[in-house]
Amino acid sequence: MNPVYYLSETFESIQGEGDFAGVRSFFVRFHFCNLRCLWCDTKYTWVATNGIQQTSADELIAQIKASPAKHIILTGGEPAMYRLDKLAVVGKKMHVETNGTILPTKPFEMALPNGKKILREAMERAVIEQFHWVVSPKMANAGELLDEQALLYWKTMDDCIFKFIIQTKSDIDAVDNLVQKWALPKEKVYLALEGNTVESQLNGKLVDEIITQGYHFSPRLQVMLWGDKRMK
Repeated sequence: MNPVYYLSETFESIQGEGDFAGVRSFFVRFHFCNLRCLWCDTKYTWVATNGIQQTSADELIAQIKASPAKHIILTGGEPAMYRLDKLAVVGKKMHVETNGTILPTKPFEMALPNGKKILREAMERAVIEQFHWVVSPKMANAGELLDEQALLYWKTMDDCIFKFIIQTKSDIDAVDNLVQKWALPKEKVYLALEGNTVESQLNGKLVDEIITQGYHFSPRLQVMLWGDKRMK
């Protein structure tokens, strides 16, 4: 089965978050998502409009190869809905930004708002183990139920970090409880501040709490530089 990919946009910028913040990158933003987070800043990926592109693996690989950026950020929407293992390119470092609810080594099926379906076969673990996975589990502040069992799978991936979006100190406490419950390595946990304004990212009090509780702080450089502008 030849996989189909639905895209919102592709662009070059810097990686704004996580452990590769500041790195020049080529972004592939996939369309559609299986969640509906309250504070999602890419809600335009939920619907079947806004210039959605349908492409093949060969066409997408051509774009990836044409970019001078070494780092390729597969984001969304939810990229794990697609056969990402078919997009691996020698000489490029593939990053995946996922909510962590869809396990790549299991088949996936979802009906889309446009009446079509995404039918994805299981990805090859030997390939995706070479990717850098940024898993962002959604907590109560997103209005979604956290899939805690999925964390056990992601713990087995060597090249993987966990990024939690927080709004308050109680969110940090909730992350701490989760980390202790599932024995997540603290050195792999990053906390980012929710918001799409410069002011939302300059909360020193919350960052002090992040430091006090022993976690990494993830900036949102794209927000600090460009606000909520798309393709940045």
